[in-house]
Amino acid sequence: MKLLRNFGFILRGFEVKFSTNARREVLPDEDVTTRLLKVAVIGVPNVGKSTFINNLMDRKVCPTSSKVHTTRVKSQAIFTEGDSQIVFLDTPGLVSLQEFKKFNLEKSFMKDSKSSLQEADIIGVIHDASNVWTRHKLDLKVIRLLEDHKNKSSFLVFNKVDIIRSKRKLLDLTRIVTENCINGKPIPGTKPLKNKDTKGWPHFQDIFMTSALTGDGLAQVKTYLIKNAKPDHWLFPAEIWSDQTAEEIITKSVKAKLLDFLPQEIPYTLKPELEFFNVNEKGVTTAIILVHCPSQRISKLVAGESDGKLRQITASLQNDLQETFHNYVRLKIVLQAPPDKK
Repeated sequence: MKLLRNFGFILRGFEVKFSTNARREVLPDEDVTTRLLKVAVIGVPNVGKSTFINNLMDRKVCPTSSKVHTTRVKSQAIFTEGDSQIVFLDTPGLVSLQEFKKFNLEKSFMKDSKSSLQEADIIGVIHDASNVWTRHKLDLKVIRLLEDHKNKSSFLVFNKVDIIRSKRKLLDLTRIVTENCINGKPIPGTKPLKNKDTKGWPHFQDIFMTSALTGDGLAQVKTYLIKNAKPDHWLFPAEIWSDQTAEEIITKSVKAKLLDFLPQEIPYTLKPELEFFNVNEKGVTTAIILVHCPSQRISKLVAGESDGKLRQITASLQNDLQETFHNYVRLKIVLQAPPDKK
């Protein structure tokens, strides 16, 4: 935002239109001392939606990896500060029917983004500024969802801007992806786009330049969301930071870590299962996870020579979960595979 304003762009402020869906409506004469905002975070796979939420939360609530389709179902991350509660709806990346079949995705995968948008008060679109093939336009699936919910406020987040050194390039991308408009009105001092085939969205109320990996620019986003929370009842107690159970978070984190450490399609064939789970009086978590492998060959690939890769996976996963739970975590991963056929 600071970058854009320095170039004379006016990209600030909007009024959130609230929906009372999934929560009790505030009565006109009711004295409500708390504030609430539900944010749907959408985008194509691997643009950094989960990392964006994790950095805003300062807690690894949403498992992440470098491969696509780490997030398989929608989940909620809850950030509470003062009298304001921000509920982030992390959704699976928008996919085509071909991708749905290729990665054997759950049936809910195609529906979760749509249902999250229906629940949300505001829509945040995460767009990868570093991808030279896609950064000059919004994905058609994103545009269709925005068109279907045109009555809701929305904002654009250019993510991974730390990779781009040219401020002029960021400004050019902004003009293209917003079709030179903010909130449906032309950006002052700009010329009409020459490329009539440009695919963008002219109704964003605000734009942010961030790096979800380093955290740059995220403080402004957090301030922005808190400022636009409206009087309403909280959906969760102040100490709650996720609608997922600890067991669900551990299982999803195992899946994400396997995606990072294993090549090609192998991790998509593995099925983690929580065998043992316990939290002691000091908050220390102990867990044993079974990873079902389709064959002995795959099991050996996961384990690596002398179980070296499995130890690396376990250590990395333990560090991630300690960032999640803000406490010590003891883990053991056990590989299981059917015996080889003779």
